[in-house]
Amino acid sequence: MSLMPLCHHLRTYAKSAEKSFHQHDDKVQLVYIHSGCCIIATRNDSTLAVNGQLLWIPAGVEHRLEVLKSTIFSVLFCEPNELPMFSHDMGWLTVNGLVVPLMEYIDEIELTEVSDIPAHYLAVLKDQISQQSIKEQGYKATGEIDRRLLPVIQSLTLKPDIKLSLEDFTESCGASTRTLNRMFQKCFEQPFRSLRLQIVMEKALQLNRQGIPHTEVALELGYNSLSAFSTVFNKYLREKKY
Repeated sequence: MSLMPLCHHLRTYAKSAEKSFHQHDDKVQLVYIHSGCCIIATRNDSTLAVNGQLLWIPAGVEHRLEVLKSTIFSVLFCEPNELPMFSHDMGWLTVNGLVVPLMEYIDEIELTEVSDIPAHYLAVLKDQISQQSIKEQGYKATGEIDRRLLPVIQSLTLKPDIKLSLEDFTESCGASTRTLNRMFQKCFEQPFRSLRLQIVMEKALQLNRQGIPHTEVALELGYNSLSAFSTVFNKYLREKKY
């Protein structure tokens, strides 16, 4: 008997939204972020899901979703035996091969309001996802994320820019630059600049996998020159072993 393809849904949020704790006992779930940011929380921690990332949620894992405004993401479901058991815990998958181009193509179909995505595209996507593996998580926070950090996170994930500064948010967050940086350090065990670099580089990876020229990517992410961007991008690829 042939296996069924993935079930795919495109979610678009103009405003922020929250969903209470729940779990899926009969299916595994994957979340791919096209733009913006989701916060996926368990009872113990919170994780940022940002541009170009693919999140694995096994069957039976309790979780809660908070979506920041202007976010677009895909949700995919299938029966547990139709994908490898990447991990018994929630975690990030790599997005190598055709995953990103396929996600973009399938979602373009959905945005045109065509009712059915050709089954063979979903079958190829499932095959590509099956070849991925769990990777290191860089955006996990202990407990809940401090609400005062959300304006910064929202701006950074909606339009990643290497020049974005905490000084731009002291008024809206009601805290000094030093206080905000301490809050990032406490939540994510890394300073804002480190988190900013990772989010910018993940966006660069997403755009690169979509076939966008490096010059355009560099300009979109706030770099003044292609050489400056290339140096940082190539170093990031080496460190993360992409």
